Amino acid sequence: MSFLFSGPHGLRTKQALIVGLVGLLINFLLGSFKIFVGWQSGFLSVIGDGFNNITDMGSVTLLMMTFYYAAKPSDKEHPFGHGRLEYINSTVMAAVILYVGITLLVESAQKILNPADTAFTPLVTLVLVIGLVAKLFLAWWYKRAGKRLNSGSFDAYSADSLSDMLSTTGVLIATLVEYFFQIHIDGIMGICMSLFILWTGYGIMKKAINSILGSSPDTEVYKRIKDCILSCPGVYGVHDLIVHDYGPENHFATAHVELDSDLNLVESHELTENVTTILREKLHVQATIHADPKAVSNPREAEYRRDLESAIYRSSLPLSYHDFFVEERNGEIHVSFELALKGPCKLKDEDIYTIISGNLKKMNPAYTVEIMVDRNFISGKVYGADKDEAQRIASLAENHEKYRAENDSGE
Repeated sequence: MSFLFSGPHGLRTKQALIVGLVGLLINFLLGSFKIFVGWQSGFLSVIGDGFNNITDMGSVTLLMMTFYYAAKPSDKEHPFGHGRLEYINSTVMAAVILYVGITLLVESAQKILNPADTAFTPLVTLVLVIGLVAKLFLAWWYKRAGKRLNSGSFDAYSADSLSDMLSTTGVLIATLVEYFFQIHIDGIMGICMSLFILWTGYGIMKKAINSILGSSPDTEVYKRIKDCILSCPGVYGVHDLIVHDYGPENHFATAHVELDSDLNLVESHELTENVTTILREKLHVQATIHADPKAVSNPREAEYRRDLESAIYRSSLPLSYHDFFVEERNGEIHVSFELALKGPCKLKDEDIYTIISGNLKKMNPAYTVEIMVDRNFISGKVYGADKDEAQRIASLAENHEKYRAENDSGE
């Protein structure tokens, strides 16, 4: 069990277990009190509510076990760790909340069709009020833990406590209204409470399933990673940042960073390694970095960028660009870049290429354009890569192979 409180996530696991122990204690005391009072007074409903609190202890125990196993280090079968167990726990808890909401909705509808008198006594009222206060505290306690520990599981348990509190509130209000005004509203109150519970359960279920499937990264996490990369020496820009979520506080990332095109391979490698090291040490993020060249020393690069921005503006398409690179060779200005959609666009990638490249050539016939369109992080076909460009790349590869062969023979 040395893994439980060690490493960067050790403190988080310890705090989560403490929160769970407090929940266990309160549910045990509340359940025991309700069962005792119900047994003394003969109210079976109070006894049943007490056993409901006892069963809540099982849910909290499951949550603590989830954090225990989620804290285990990666292994051969789970190379990215076990952090997504928290999302599975949230899904189970959301299903429980939805079940409670549906059950309450059915029972409330039956009460509207067949109203029945409720028994009011000071003792029952006291039990309901104590249960209400205890569940309100637990809802706050779990919600606070969810924010501090960035845990959707605790948010789900907070919602479960809130649903219990709402149910108790509905019973209490209906009992008092019937006692003082002889009006049956317990069914109507139950309908209102059940709809709120169902909406809460739906929100938790949606969030948990999206996390398991792989949703867009949290805005704050994305911003922290991007700012950290841009703070690294030698980095001029970052794009195509994708954050892979394998549980709270357990993120992997891939990104393209723009480096000076005059750097050699070894220098570029050292800079990208520095970026991954800083991300790992500062944010505990494991990252894979791809280096893209940027013509830092070309005094006309800013002019070419302005031309591209003008071409995008004239197109009236919802586009942004990144990975911009320019080379001046053989009397031509070869620009390559990627385009990302900022909004809906019905045009095909080829049509987008035709419009943007056409606008650039109108400004300067010397432009040769190479474009790739990104749609939701998925790269498409490269348009504009002509045969001369392909031959130039093949020539570079061939020269490299000759260089290696000469060195090998020299040895």
